[in-house]
Amino acid sequence: MKETFMDHRVLIVTCLVLSVIRIYLEVIGFDFAKLPVTKHLPKANQVKFHKLGFYMSLGYFVLFAPEFLLG
Repeated sequence: MKETFMDHRVLIVTCLVLSVIRIYLEVIGFDFAKLPVTKHLPKANQVKFHKLGFYMSLGYFVLFAPEFLLG
């Protein structure tokens, strides 16, 4: 029997918690430009980098939260 990603409930919950934290930080207006990772990026890519992270977190939450909560 093969194990799939959906069999690892702890990993899914951990990723869901991290995505909720990321979404919450965006909602309260946290300044991501002050993070150490951002300082090493070129100025032009800083906004794109954090916007992509937000969209990935939002997508993960939308795709996995309903299955996890209902399953």
